[in-house]
Amino acid sequence: MSLNPERERGTDGGPAIKVCIIDDHSVVRMGFKYMISYSPDVVCVGEAAGGEGAAAFVRGCGADVTLLDVRMPGVDGLAALAEILADNPAAKVIMLSTSDAEEDIYRAMSMGAQGYLLKESDPNQLLAAIRAVAAGGTCLPDELRRVYEARASERGLTPRESEILRYIAKGYSNEEIADMVGLSLNTVKTHVKSILSNLNASDRAAAVAEGIHRGIIA
Repeated sequence: MSLNPERERGTDGGPAIKVCIIDDHSVVRMGFKYMISYSPDVVCVGEAAGGEGAAAFVRGCGADVTLLDVRMPGVDGLAALAEILADNPAAKVIMLSTSDAEEDIYRAMSMGAQGYLLKESDPNQLLAAIRAVAAGGTCLPDELRRVYEARASERGLTPRESEILRYIAKGYSNEEIADMVGLSLNTVKTHVKSILSNLNASDRAAAVAEGIHRGIIA
């Protein structure tokens, strides 16, 4: 049910843009709803405090655009995005984050998000993004677009390599990692060599530092 049932039509006589919000911080959700309440052509139709059941939530709201937090406990924003798009490939999602980590931006946009904004963005910029995405466009501010393009031009890590890098960051040896992921020691060594090469890192510490910089490691 709409949180603003009296506002069903925009200023041009067309239907108002229906937006739902998925963010684990109640203050953030409150701020977005307050901002939207002053926009005559946008209406909030629902909010959720986490990514679990995101697809069913978005479908139930009938939202035109979903505002989705990237970093949430449990089911994070990227996992929720995958679920939403698997349920409805035409769903329109704008990712919101306090971080400009290049891996988050790259993965979100590559997966099919239509926009990515920092939560510190000006309210008018967010409203403009909602309108652009609702109309079938995309929204990626210039500074984030440069981050995305730089990351897209680099060699990335496979899911398995990302997993191994996270174990490396926790201080596990190759032997320990092999036992935990069920691979041979030689296979793990091959993965580590690939990680160092793809991250242009001279050693494990440098790989971890680059992984943190890219957002591969939280």
